[in-house]
Amino acid sequence: MKGFKLKYWIVPVVIFIGLVVVFRSGAFSSEKTQLQTNTTGVNVKIAEAQYIDTIPKLMLNGSIEGKTAAAISAKLAGRIEEVMVQEGQQVQAGDPLARLESIELANSVRTAQDAVSKAQVNYEMAVKDYNRYQTLFDQGATSQQTLDNAEGKKRIAQADLSSAVSSKSNAEQQYGYGVITAPVDGVVANVTVTVGQVVSPGAELMNVQDISQVYAVVNVEQKDLGLIKQGQPAEVTVDTYAGKVFSGTVEMINPEAGSTNRMFRTKVKINNEDGSLKSGMFSKIQLATGDAAQILTIPQAAIIQKQGIYYVFVVENDKVIRHQVEVGATSGDSIEIKSGLQPGDKLAVSNVSQLKDGDVVQIVE
Repeated sequence: MKGFKLKYWIVPVVIFIGLVVVFRSGAFSSEKTQLQTNTTGVNVKIAEAQYIDTIPKLMLNGSIEGKTAAAISAKLAGRIEEVMVQEGQQVQAGDPLARLESIELANSVRTAQDAVSKAQVNYEMAVKDYNRYQTLFDQGATSQQTLDNAEGKKRIAQADLSSAVSSKSNAEQQYGYGVITAPVDGVVANVTVTVGQVVSPGAELMNVQDISQVYAVVNVEQKDLGLIKQGQPAEVTVDTYAGKVFSGTVEMINPEAGSTNRMFRTKVKINNEDGSLKSGMFSKIQLATGDAAQILTIPQAAIIQKQGIYYVFVVENDKVIRHQVEVGATSGDSIEIKSGLQPGDKLAVSNVSQLKDGDVVQIVE
């Protein structure tokens, strides 16, 4: 009888202890929190779809090229005696850039000059002899053969003198090639030559680029070619100067497509007197392709993309409804909406990745 009474009291005690443990574990509190979350909704910020005035533009990527880029090389084989410029230095056409060792070249010029002097003396003596025999012949004191021989010697001396003068000119030209000069005005770049280096004719030592004007060079697809014409204004930007827009003009459109990519190489000319733009910079080019028009835009933050399909969440009566949309071009933080929304539609633009169709939301500023 006592054992039965003990069992009777143990069961309620065990149940009581179990309930205390469950409540203290927070099992019911998490359920309460979830219920509270579902009631209050996800916090979201909203924005409206709205029309804006815009000009249709063609967006292209390209790179900056100098107006002129001249590869500098030696015309003679030789050893570099002096490099006279540094990278980034401004030079004018004709300015010396580097010099070869030129002792042998100078000796060749002196030898050629001596040959000219010798030939000049021989020619002058031959002329005097001819003149003397001409006088004697006129007086009947010498034969025609003697006069002809004198004339022949004069002509040979004249030819020798001409040949010596040509050799001297060539020697002076070769000596001049010992000093490597700038062929155009510009900025020195890519200097690879050093003092003491033996160079071969035609091997590039450096280059000189004229960047007072530059080109943004792009490849245009055939489908876009009809949107571009010479003289068309363009806006060019580079990552180096964030927010700065360089004005340009379409100057050249290649009339033939490239054999490999079937695209048309196009150059946009940009004034670059301050030298801000450098050859090789990556650039973005915008070309206006039509008159101003109104387009419907929303913040890009409102867009969700899944498997190539774009969605937004429209807020109606504190709930979100998922809408599929067709998007167009982007501009800054905005994106064009071609279909799927109406002006004034309110869209969630924060926490959109946490939303599902029909979710309750709490709008915050």
